[in-house]
Amino acid sequence: MHATTPNTKPNTKVLTPGVIATPPGTIEVPSTAHRLAPWRAVRLLPSVVWHEHLGLSMRGRRIRARVAIAAALALLGGCLPARVPPTVPPILVALASHPPLVDDGDPATLAAALRASVAYYARLSRDRVLEIAGERIAVGSMQDALASLATFVDGHPAPDVLARELDRRFRVYGAATTTGVLYTGYYLPTLGARPTRDARFRFPVLGRPPDLISVAPADFAVECAAGTTIVGRAERGRLVPYPTRAEIEASAVAPVLAWVDDPVALFFLQIQGTGRLAFPDGSRPLVGFAASNGRPYVSVGKLLVDEGRLSLDEASMDGIRRWIAAHPDERERVLHANPRYVFFGRLAGEAVGSLGVPVTGGRTIATDPAVYPPGVLAFVRMPATSQPPTDALSRLVLNQDAGAAIRGPNRVDVFFGEGPDAETRAGRLHTRGDLYVLVPRS
Repeated sequence: MHATTPNTKPNTKVLTPGVIATPPGTIEVPSTAHRLAPWRAVRLLPSVVWHEHLGLSMRGRRIRARVAIAAALALLGGCLPARVPPTVPPILVALASHPPLVDDGDPATLAAALRASVAYYARLSRDRVLEIAGERIAVGSMQDALASLATFVDGHPAPDVLARELDRRFRVYGAATTTGVLYTGYYLPTLGARPTRDARFRFPVLGRPPDLISVAPADFAVECAAGTTIVGRAERGRLVPYPTRAEIEASAVAPVLAWVDDPVALFFLQIQGTGRLAFPDGSRPLVGFAASNGRPYVSVGKLLVDEGRLSLDEASMDGIRRWIAAHPDERERVLHANPRYVFFGRLAGEAVGSLGVPVTGGRTIATDPAVYPPGVLAFVRMPATSQPPTDALSRLVLNQDAGAAIRGPNRVDVFFGEGPDAETRAGRLHTRGDLYVLVPRS
């Protein structure tokens, strides 16, 4: 459901919600000269330009744009070769010993999250291999191990009994970081909404624009990294970058799902990737990531830290909200510093993450899918901050989401669910801790 994910996706947080978030390897046409230098706009070849004067429907224009993308990729010999990364130390290291993995959460939520990952693995070939810290684990083995653990958890074992069982069933790997993993939180927000604009409710929740084009090179048998997507719009026979956040807010042509009264809450709804709209008639539809404008995500918290407006410890969601509320004249500048914009669609049923399975409050985490394998069992441990002791976490979690802002081995986003308590906990979480990944024993 994460959109920074992504939500906003997929592989795309949304929650992608995204799921919610941009999938790994995404080629985002806008502002990505360092990744797509040879072509910032794709001109249609003469063989297809003859359609231009016919005033084709949007479907026709999308088809032409897709043909243009395929032709351009073919001329380039497929995707650009990936840069050879520098040698880096291992992300996960086997631990001969580790602190007891004593879970402080509710067994029922753990069992639900385990079964969500089991459902994800059930959609894959059992022979498919997951590579974790140099080990090759069959999907079938992972599925069976998590299903068996869920059955064990159904018996509500005491935390120390569960910790011993984990050691018996799993090998434990630790995230190899020198400063610890930075934990932040996300949740399912609720925004007051109106079906029509008025003097107070004047900020639109936009659906996917009809001119937005999202193309997977794999559809044209072009070899690219899994999940690669090209985003843009067709303009006079070319695929061009989609407008930025500021440009969309100034002159968007897109369906309006609802009107809200708080532009900052709307901004964070786009970061969360999924949320509810509360209408006066009592209806509370769920909306989630439908598409993004393909622009790179820029952290406004980092911007405020770099400008000396906030300390690193203050750069939580709550801290950013408070700063903007105290500096209303700076609001537009700060929000527009993030050019990425997320479009929404109504969702049926419950919120799901980037794996397409339900997310569980206090049990689902979002990580970088290029770093940590999807669906795996992990354990998070973070100390209490200056906030009440309830901010401390020590529990089993499942890696079931992703987000555009969650990149690299040192970032984890914890999903806290829905409601005021979830909002409070997600809003103030900004601390470092430990991350362990559990791999089934042979």
